Amino acid sequence: MTDFIPKRITPTETIGAKLRQARLARNLSLDSISKKIKIRVEYLSAIENDQLDKLPSGLYGKSFIKQYGVYLGLKPKQIIKDLNLEYLDEAEANPFSQKILNSRKLIVWPKIIRNILAFGAVLICFLYLTIYFKNIVTPPSLDIISPERNILITENSILVSGQSEPEAEIKINGEVVLNNNKGAFTQEVNLKKGLNSITITAQKKHSRANTIIRQILVE
Repeated sequence: MTDFIPKRITPTETIGAKLRQARLARNLSLDSISKKIKIRVEYLSAIENDQLDKLPSGLYGKSFIKQYGVYLGLKPKQIIKDLNLEYLDEAEANPFSQKILNSRKLIVWPKIIRNILAFGAVLICFLYLTIYFKNIVTPPSLDIISPERNILITENSILVSGQSEPEAEIKINGEVVLNNNKGAFTQEVNLKKGLNSITITAQKKHSRANTIIRQILVE
């Protein structure tokens, strides 16, 4: 026994036949209707002969059918229902049209992939620029080796040494100090009796300054 396969029963009377019957019942000609609703006679004739492929594509063709039916007194909801069924029947009867529709759906995926890739590229560029500008404005590293901390001494001078980045400019109490290709620097600083403040600053061209202050008390 073969399996039962349900199948939708399509209406025997097409929308074109319904519209023709309604027009003839009102004893109207296509020419007179064309002048009233501003739709060309050949379009009205194509509708009555169910030659929907001769209508403008998309919503315009469906709008012509709905406008024609409303003028003849048919219910808009029923017109739309019958129209949708006929378009569906045509797609089922023509497997090539189904393939075209499916291929159009597949075309959407490359667009989505392109959009994702474009968004990813923009995001990567944004992150790169963020990191790049952050590195520009970030203060350079600065380590003071000597004096290691605030101290009390009896000498009139002290050796200040430290380590920074090679491209950083080093200043001690506002005066530029040379550093080597590894960023190391050394400078003798004269002191006076009492409390002395030594300000060491490291700064790159566009960065913020990194400043360390040492307090030296001379007896």
